[in-house]
Amino acid sequence: MTRSPLPRATVAALLMVAAPAARADLGNFDLSGKIYTKYMYQNDNTQGCLSMSNPFWVDNIGGHNGACTEFELQIKGKISPRVQAGVRLQSRWGFMWQDWWENGDLKPGIIDTSGESLGMNHASYIKLRGAWVRMAPPIPTVKWVTIGSTDYSMWNEWTIGKARYIDRDNGTGVFVEGEALPGGKLSYATGAMALPKLWAGPGWQTGVSGNDPKAALYGTDWAFAAKLETRPTDDLRFKLIGSLLQDWEADKYSPMLTGAPSAARGADHSVALASRFRGINATLDGAWSPSSLDWLAVTGLVAYSSNNVNPEYATNMVRNGQGFSPVVFKTDAAGNPVASNSAAGKLLVELMDPLQMGLSAKFEYFDIGSEYNAVMGARREADVLLTDGIITGGFTRGGQLPTLNIANEFQDWDEPWYESCIGWNGATALLEFVSGSLKVTGEGTIIGYNTNAQGRDVKNQYPDFLYTNGFTDTTAFSAASDYANVYARGKDPRSVYAEFQNRATYLGVINAQYALPFVAGATVNGKLKYVHDQDKRNRANPDDNYLGRSYLGFVSLSLQPTNELKTTLGYEFTYWTEARRVGSQTGGYYDDNTRRHTARAGLTYLFGGANLSYLVEYFHKDLLRDQTANYNQVWNVWRSKATFEVAW
Repeated sequence: MTRSPLPRATVAALLMVAAPAARADLGNFDLSGKIYTKYMYQNDNTQGCLSMSNPFWVDNIGGHNGACTEFELQIKGKISPRVQAGVRLQSRWGFMWQDWWENGDLKPGIIDTSGESLGMNHASYIKLRGAWVRMAPPIPTVKWVTIGSTDYSMWNEWTIGKARYIDRDNGTGVFVEGEALPGGKLSYATGAMALPKLWAGPGWQTGVSGNDPKAALYGTDWAFAAKLETRPTDDLRFKLIGSLLQDWEADKYSPMLTGAPSAARGADHSVALASRFRGINATLDGAWSPSSLDWLAVTGLVAYSSNNVNPEYATNMVRNGQGFSPVVFKTDAAGNPVASNSAAGKLLVELMDPLQMGLSAKFEYFDIGSEYNAVMGARREADVLLTDGIITGGFTRGGQLPTLNIANEFQDWDEPWYESCIGWNGATALLEFVSGSLKVTGEGTIIGYNTNAQGRDVKNQYPDFLYTNGFTDTTAFSAASDYANVYARGKDPRSVYAEFQNRATYLGVINAQYALPFVAGATVNGKLKYVHDQDKRNRANPDDNYLGRSYLGFVSLSLQPTNELKTTLGYEFTYWTEARRVGSQTGGYYDDNTRRHTARAGLTYLFGGANLSYLVEYFHKDLLRDQTANYNQVWNVWRSKATFEVAW
């Protein structure tokens, strides 16, 4: 008697039970995590864990007293030898230790005693911050195709710059990299990147209707870029980069938006697009390092920008926003909008100890056009010029960038500051001498301004950021964060244009570093800096003649008694006088004098994978003003910042 076969479904079920459970190969995963905690203190009544947020938003995350923790998880996967992927999960910044009950239930206009009323900025939820896939398809000349998150580092500061740290992997797009000729003779990269809804256009946005009623469509806004790089010889390299920013809005005259969708009106259930803003940037840079002269290096760059704003779809924030705008709203004599075009260039020659006596030199010439503007260029964490610049001090670091879109917010008081160098032309000479434990550098810089003008239209076309005169005190700027300048801390670092300007700046800097031979791990640093800034503003008014002189002295001592522990102690004195600092054409101008003493102490300690840092600062500032115009002010500020971090 034959046995009837089992049903197929039964056989399949038995095989599934007998077979081992399928699971992912953990060898294809790379997991890493980080816990970061920050403690802030300042002798004021603010609360939070961020020295400077954005005063124009109701973000309630800025404040100087609090403890906050965040968590990060990175996951990378190897799908195959030619395909990789990764994501980053990050807790939202703003969750405070004292904020136990916060869950993001913002209830505006309602009296709420639950404590659950600060909004999602303070909720400790996990957010997807980066997701990408990278693959190497079998396509001639193509090495990699990347889809997803990016930091924009494949371009440069003059076109599309690397995103600052808080936005490091928020940008997304599609990118193709490859080699058109082997051996590095000709490589290329192309990219299509989604524009951020905020900061990348007129009014610092691309389609936020609450901020600009003329703009509401941001889902169609893109940036495109391409790069060609060639190395014709081992000594010579060239790189060409071009970028296009395109902000589209729905055409307000489209038949689908102006009435009933009738065929007679041409309303065919489609909406045309109109350009709100178009930005073009291009650079060509080269480097020459002759192998026969290993002490010589020459680099150069030329750049071009064009920014075109359509006022039908972009509100004029020069006129309507008190002069706060990241773009020029340029018009012709008849009032019609025209593109704002300009060019820039720089040349750097480096001599690296040519005489074999410890003496090196760098010489840089720079000429940046009065309307050159990289709207998507680097906003922080980069520096395009050799000079120490005007804004940096002893404790204060920073640099210069060719954009009106400088981002000196969402940062702490110990972080660098950046200033716009649009319109700068001049030269820098830097000498460096190294002998044993001693290193000394000296700088001399002359800055002229292509932005010098008489009667410039800063009411309708050129943004002046309200405050165009005086030295910017970044130390006090972050002590009470706002952009209204009510405490007379000097001009906004983005300020480039003025109604009347005839300006020239001269600066000299000496830096010295010496490793003490009798104390292991001990280093003394010193700095002297002088800035002479004169602006014979209105030629028709001799009283309108600004003259600022700034003197800085700085010294610090670093000790490293063990491999794990490093300590620093420093003092900075700054004194600046400013003739005709404040006033008006009709009421006259008055003088300001400022003294500031600043002391810092800090330590870092590494222990078993944990990293602890602590920094405390005290500064006292006296602002002495003409009593007929205003009153004197005093700052007496204690503040500290501690961080504790573990990563695995």
